[in-house]
This record gives sequence, structure tokens and C-alpha cells, in this order.
Amino acid sequence: MSQPNPPAQAPAKPKVYRKHHFFSLRVKFILVLTVLIGSVMALVTWLVLDQVRRTLVQQIIERGEAQARNLALNSAEPLLTGGGELTLMQFARDAVKMESGASVRNIPTDQATWQETLIETTNRLNAEAQKLLWPGEKALEGDTDYVSILDKAGRVIADSDIAKADTQFQAPPGTRPLDVEPILTQAYRDKGRTFYDIASPILNTAEGRRDKIGEVHVGLNQNTLIRVTRYVAVDIILTTVVVLLVGILVMTVFVTVMIKPIRLLVNGVQAIAGGDFDQRINIRRADELGDLTSAFNDMAKSLLEKEKIKGAFNKYVNKDILDRILQHKDGLRLGGEKKVITVFFSDIRGFTPMSEKLTAEEVVHILNEYFTEMTAIIFKRQGYLDKFMGDAIMALYGAPLDVPDHAEQAVMAALEMAQKMKELQAKWRMEGKLEVNIGIGINTGEVVVGNIGSNERMEYTAIGDNVNLTQRLESVAEKGQILISGATYERVKHKVEAVMLDPIKVKGKTDKVIAYSLQGLKT
Repeated sequence: MSQPNPPAQAPAKPKVYRKHHFFSLRVKFILVLTVLIGSVMALVTWLVLDQVRRTLVQQIIERGEAQARNLALNSAEPLLTGGGELTLMQFARDAVKMESGASVRNIPTDQATWQETLIETTNRLNAEAQKLLWPGEKALEGDTDYVSILDKAGRVIADSDIAKADTQFQAPPGTRPLDVEPILTQAYRDKGRTFYDIASPILNTAEGRRDKIGEVHVGLNQNTLIRVTRYVAVDIILTTVVVLLVGILVMTVFVTVMIKPIRLLVNGVQAIAGGDFDQRINIRRADELGDLTSAFNDMAKSLLEKEKIKGAFNKYVNKDILDRILQHKDGLRLGGEKKVITVFFSDIRGFTPMSEKLTAEEVVHILNEYFTEMTAIIFKRQGYLDKFMGDAIMALYGAPLDVPDHAEQAVMAALEMAQKMKELQAKWRMEGKLEVNIGIGINTGEVVVGNIGSNERMEYTAIGDNVNLTQRLESVAEKGQILISGATYERVKHKVEAVMLDPIKVKGKTDKVIAYSLQGLKT
């Protein structure tokens, strides 16, 4: 019989440590806020800068085209009369000089003093930020890179760079020559930046004619575009930093207020982890935290009740079945019940003579090794180890929890035990020990299962005629033989090979019993 379980001991209360999380709830909220504000401001920055770029590019090109037209108009007369190279050179140099010397004028406004001070401070911060972001970069001034005035043959008559005068004009990479267009604007890339070449024809309009006598090329850069977009980007970044700092301050206060009840919940959970299930948290809130508190109180109450039941059951139910009862509260009805299951019995043949030839230590060693291997197979095949009876094993399949294919599982366990016995016998022979053989009996039928015993000691087992029949089959089984009843055979005949034996006369039965000797699995 299985040994009584030792009295249940109160669980030792573990020491509770308060954890300091680096990624605490406060930090996570702040990170979420930072990502949210950063994402929104990044999207706003992209939209604003895209619009600014489009507008500025259009303005730069329009201004450059107007400049090219004016130069072409003013250059016609000096080019026709000849000897006007100095005048044309002055035109080219003045055009570039005027752009590079342009500056922002202080325009009076009707703003209040504090507003002007705020704008001035912001501009100062913006300038300092740009120095940090783009260190060592020269000031970007002027949109006009070059002005070239050509004759009809493409020779440079005048250029903002005097060294290029009287040379053949070299068109920027990727651009085509001016044809009949009144104005030709082309973008090209050089050293990773975008530039524009604007070409306008110089026309001889005397006597109603429109003969092309030369070209004006104005080269534009994106200095203004870069300067303005940087200013706007830095302004948005500074605004984002201010908004983020204010948001973090507000979020910190909010989370501090919010996590106060959560800390009480954490303390309650830690107390339960320490074995103190008598916990209640008195927080009344009409929100999700209130729902969480109510759920915690219900959980604590349920755990307290479950612990009381577990302590009571531990006096008469072994640990494995107790865990199953607690996990599947509807899987076992306390008290007796009739149920169709498969009962398993095995017994060592010749155990008494063997024990007389061996020392007590050797007998215990063999039994322990044998029981260890056999019970592992029983559990593997979803069986319930009912009890050890000396050198015999009783197991149930289909109780206390339902196993739909209980007969098949019992038969498979028996075959695996037979194979394992061969391995053990070979091992024992090598160790010079006596061989051990077993007989097995298996039967399927209705039995009474439940808690049987006294108020002081109870155990879950099965009783009834089918249990007795199983034991009788095991008693007549020869060494290494597995006998199964006709009821079991009908449930597994599609899967196993078995030989019908002559009807067997068993004790307690008037009629002889049909039994089968299990041979193995069907191939």
C-alpha cells in the first residue's frame, strides 16, 4: 500500500524584496510621450520644410529668370556696338556682388517689447544651435554663383569670374544648349548639392527683328533655401524640446498620482507570494484601477479558500492527484462513482524464493530500480499509480481523470514494460544478479472509484468485480506474459496482435473467462 503523506507544513514566507525597475511605469510613460511628441513634430517638420522648399525654389528660380532677362536686355546694345566688354563685365560682377552683399534689414513692427525680446532670444538660440549642428561651416550668402555673357559662337565676352573671359563657355554637367526657348532653366547636381543654370537669349530687336546675337547664363545655388530650412528646422526642434519638457513634467505628476494604488496592489501581491493570503485592498475608484483592485480581492479570497482545501486534502490524497484535483476542479467528483476504466496489475514471479537468496539490501535495490522504471512508464501513458502491494503494482487508466483511450494506453504501457524488463534483465545478468520476471493482467469494465478509507486516512482507489478479475488474470499470467480480458481486447484489437487462450477458470467466477495473450503491435 502507498505510504501516508507527511503532515502538510506551512510554507515558509520568502523574504520580499522591493525591486527598483530601470524601465519603471513612469519611465515608460515618459518614453511613450517622447516618441509621440517626437513623431508628431517630425511629421510637422517634414511637411513644413517640404512646403518651404517648394516655395523657396520657385521664388529663387523666378528671381533668377527675371535677372537673366534683364541682363540679356541690357547686354544687347553693348554687344551690337562692339567694344562693350568692360560694360558687360561690370554687369556680370555687379549681379553677383549685389546677391552676395544682400542682408536682412531690420523692419519696424507693431509688436510689444516682450514679443520682440522673445523673438530676439529665439533667434540667438537658433544661431547658437546651428553652430553646434553645423560647426565650422561658412555663412551661406547669395543665391547667384556666376553670370556669363556669351556671344553667338559661345565665347565668353564677360563673366563674374574675370579669369573665364575670352574662353569657350563650359556648360554645367547634364545640361543642354539653349535653342529657341525664351528662357531655359535646368537643374544639375555638383558635389552633392543642387544648382540651377538659367539661360536667356540676347536678341537684336532693331527694325523689328529678333536675331539671336548671344546668351546670358545665370548660375544659382540653394543658399537661401538651405539657410531658411535650417532656421525653420532648428526653430521646430527648440519648440519640440520645450513642449517635451513641459509634457514630461505633467506626465511625471500624473503617473505619480496614478501609480500610488498600483504600489498598494504590488505590496498585496508580494504578501500573497509570501504565503499571506488574507489580503484586502480598500481602494474605491470608478475606473480600470478600481476593477483591478476588485479582481485582486477576489483572487486573494479564492487563493485563501483553495489553500484551506489543499491543506485538508493533503491528509488523505497523494500529491499528484491533489494537483490534478486543483487544476481540474470538475475532473473528479469526490466520493464514490461508477466508471468504466481499465485496471492494470503486475507482479514479480518467484519473488519469495528470490528474496530468500538475496540480502535485504539487494532485494530493496532491485525493487526500487524495478518500480522506478515501471512507474515512469505508467505516468508516461497517463496512468494513475494506485498502490504498491509488496512486489505488485496496481494502476488505473481513465480515473481519476478521463482518458478517452484508456484501454489502449494501458496495453501500450504493458508492452513498454515488457521491453523495459528485457533491458533490466540484461543489465542484472551483467551485474551477476538474479533475473526477475513479471506477469501482467489488464481488464476493462465498470468499477467503483472514489475515496475509500476512514476519516483519519483515505485514498483514491477502485473496487469491484472487474478489479478482482484483473488481479486473477495477473495471477495466472506466466513469466513475461501479458493477459488481457475480452473487454479490453475489443477496444484494442485494431492495433495489437493477440492470441485467444482456452477459457480460464478464475477464483470468484462461475463461468470461465475468455482471455488473450498479448503478442505485440500490428505491423
